[in-house]
Amino acid sequence: MRIRYEEWLRTCLKIAVLAAFASPADAAGRFVPGDFATIQAAIDASSSGDTVTVDPGTYIENLVLKTGVDVRGSETARTILEPGEAGKSAILANGIDDVTFGNFTIANAQIGINVLDSTNLQIVNSVFDAAAQFGIQVDVESQVDILNSVFWQNSVAITRATNAAQVTNSGFVGNAITISSPAGILVGPDESVDNCGFFDNADLEMAGVDTPLGNNPVVGNPLFVDTGERDFHLREGSPFINAGIGTDAIDNTVADIGAYGGQFADPMPFPLAAPDVSDASATAAAPYSARITWSENASYLVTNTTNPGSYRLYYSQNHSGPPYDGTDAGNGTQPSPIDAGTATTITLADMQPAVPPPVSPQLVSANPRNGAVELNWSAVAQASAYQVYWGVMSVDEHTIDVGNVTAYTVIGLNNGTTYLFAVSASRQPVYHFSVTAVDSTQNQNQSSYSPESTLALGPFTESPQSNQLSAAPAVTVPYPDLPDKGCFVATAAFGADWAAEVQVLRDFRDRYLLKSSLGRVLVAWYYRHGPALARLVADNEALKLAVRVSLLPLVLVALISFGATMLAVVWLALLTSGLLILIGRRRGARPAVIRRQSS
Repeated sequence: MRIRYEEWLRTCLKIAVLAAFASPADAAGRFVPGDFATIQAAIDASSSGDTVTVDPGTYIENLVLKTGVDVRGSETARTILEPGEAGKSAILANGIDDVTFGNFTIANAQIGINVLDSTNLQIVNSVFDAAAQFGIQVDVESQVDILNSVFWQNSVAITRATNAAQVTNSGFVGNAITISSPAGILVGPDESVDNCGFFDNADLEMAGVDTPLGNNPVVGNPLFVDTGERDFHLREGSPFINAGIGTDAIDNTVADIGAYGGQFADPMPFPLAAPDVSDASATAAAPYSARITWSENASYLVTNTTNPGSYRLYYSQNHSGPPYDGTDAGNGTQPSPIDAGTATTITLADMQPAVPPPVSPQLVSANPRNGAVELNWSAVAQASAYQVYWGVMSVDEHTIDVGNVTAYTVIGLNNGTTYLFAVSASRQPVYHFSVTAVDSTQNQNQSSYSPESTLALGPFTESPQSNQLSAAPAVTVPYPDLPDKGCFVATAAFGADWAAEVQVLRDFRDRYLLKSSLGRVLVAWYYRHGPALARLVADNEALKLAVRVSLLPLVLVALISFGATMLAVVWLALLTSGLLILIGRRRGARPAVIRRQSS
């Protein structure tokens, strides 16, 4: 039986009366994630008459609804439900009664909501985003009201086996099939459809324009604010504005078509993106100023040529908010929040940045190097930079700002001279900014805070100096400390430690390998195993030749790294190749001599 407009109003009136006379003791609120980690856990713990309220976030789970337990998201656009098991519907309503489910964005599902043998189910103010099969599927035994929802780019927006599935104030945009029924069940797509909007649905398009369905349809681009961000609020000029049945909870006017109209509408404007912030001070010294810029909220209840909303700028100094409790802008005359009106840029002048000094760092080590000393110190919370002090008679003889690091090598020192060293930490004031959008309604509904942006501004405050350490630079001793005759294998292969190739490899060890941790590990391994390998090479002429050949590329690489000319490199390569050829010939001749002597 067709559900008429009057019956829908009676249902709404019954709900309103029950809500008005319900005793607080009759129902309980369950909050996700405040009370329960998952939506399903909250549903399972609830009794008839309870309401599960879900904070913004993305929830990966498959829900099974329960009789008498309402489930509502806090913000339609930002309370997102995706199925945990892809083969199942995101929400199952099986044999339930008297449930309101809504204010969710249901994304990446095969089936958004599957309704089986259920009655008095209301699906309200939700967005069904790109369902692979059906946004909503309703069987023949069910009775459901689908109110103020958006069906966006679904394979099939709604399939229903009964005209007791009433569709009201809903927008259908970009779907392959809009409203259908299973094979063999004759429920026309026009039946039980009132005041809905249609645009760019493949099955309805004729000559580039959708053929409307149901009573009092609206056809045209709904001008959604930003579908990429799942913001399905309406822009100024949308044909969906004030085109529905009933009254909007947001502005108390005729209901809009779509997810932000009707009695269950989420009234909060979509939050803004993080603002851009920059130092607007004329000089590096006081007075200090900051410029904050943000993008507009394009909902018609905020950006409107005749009745615009506004923006509020929040700030705090030296701590992240909320609370955003800054008080110093305008020399103390512009405490947070600041009403920016319709502007999307504001400059805060005469700011008074200040910050307590950080604690002193601990200087951990001062390690002598050749003409230098390497310093290491502990990190300090909230430090913006560090300063290194050194001198012979006093650490205050020299200083340098080294940035936000915890190690630094002071160079240009005299070997054999003892120096004193200390470090300090400094901190710069940091402002934290956030903006909100406020709609033009009597309630001045305000969005959630935007993500924060930060700006370091003002003079640095320095900590006391750390403890002092002393060190005397000296010629670097290789680590591990090994004799120059340590190129065991190369010496055995080339015949003498003064051979040019051996000298090149030794210099490469000292200049490069011993100056890196990995190189020192390789050298240490070589010095543990080198003597045994060298003895093996020294006793085997064939192995000597093989080692010489294998070491030649490394010798050439070392020469190039030392800046040797290409002529010298080529000359050495030819010389070494000649020597190898000569050695090979001598080895080939020796067995013949032996044979002649033994004959």
